[in-house]
Amino acid sequence: MRIPYFVIVQLLEAVDECHCERPQGAKQSLKIASSLSLLAMTRLLPEAELLPYFAPGSRQRKSFTIIELIMVIIIMGIVLIPLGIMSMDFTREIVYSRDSGTAEGLVKVEMAKVNNLAFADLTLNNGYDNTVSNYEGYPYDLRRRVNYANSPTNTLKRVQVTVYPAGNTTAPLVNAITYVANVSFGAGAGGSAALGLQANSMVVSGGSISGNNLINVTLANSDTLNAITITQMTISFTGASGISLKKVNIAGITVFSGGAYSGETINLGPTFTLAANTSYSSPVFLEFNKSLASVTALIFIMSDSFPTVNYIW
Repeated sequence: MRIPYFVIVQLLEAVDECHCERPQGAKQSLKIASSLSLLAMTRLLPEAELLPYFAPGSRQRKSFTIIELIMVIIIMGIVLIPLGIMSMDFTREIVYSRDSGTAEGLVKVEMAKVNNLAFADLTLNNGYDNTVSNYEGYPYDLRRRVNYANSPTNTLKRVQVTVYPAGNTTAPLVNAITYVANVSFGAGAGGSAALGLQANSMVVSGGSISGNNLINVTLANSDTLNAITITQMTISFTGASGISLKKVNIAGITVFSGGAYSGETINLGPTFTLAANTSYSSPVFLEFNKSLASVTALIFIMSDSFPTVNYIW
């Protein structure tokens, strides 16, 4: 318990005046008495309730001012609010990274399944659209969509796989696309792969140049189940000045006649169909109007619109 400081100061001033001015001692005595009376009426407050002050003979602060408390609150707000926002963003990124990693793994599982399906599998039909909930036991939904990618030939399918959080199809996590082709890898020639089912089954062998003609060429279909059809040919050649192609004969049937220059694509009429697992010999395959030096490129185009590899003589 302490006596308020201002009361002590007033008493000391009264005593000092009394000592310095003795003629007026009566008045000063009255002043001291008033101060003592004021002291008697003053309630002694606990230290915690006193206003901030510096104790006599000491510079130690006994409390904080309101301004100091307000400044501390402001500074803490400036520091803590950005830290709170950063903490929430960091938590969200951790959750998103976890979801993305799991979703990528599920997409790889689905793609492995797709790559092992036959082209005619029911789940690869054109227009197929199916969503599986809780895919492979995880809290994610997986959607598979299938469409033809090369209409109207329809030999290539586009398969799209998308993974979503469970029940939320508006926020895809991972989206992947693969293609499934209807191809078979039959015997080929020319040193490179063809691009379609029929072209893969086309086999060309033999052949030599004799005067104005390319002779003794054999065409074969290596597919044991399906027939294939040639509809066009693209041919490039060299020879005497003004040389042009006059006729194309396959197995004794003339499928083209007229005039075609090097680099042109010709339409066969009629088209020529090779039965399954059958070969056809052409003693005189190509007839030219002048002496032939070389055939630098010959490509057959099949009825499914895919070309064969390039053949040369």
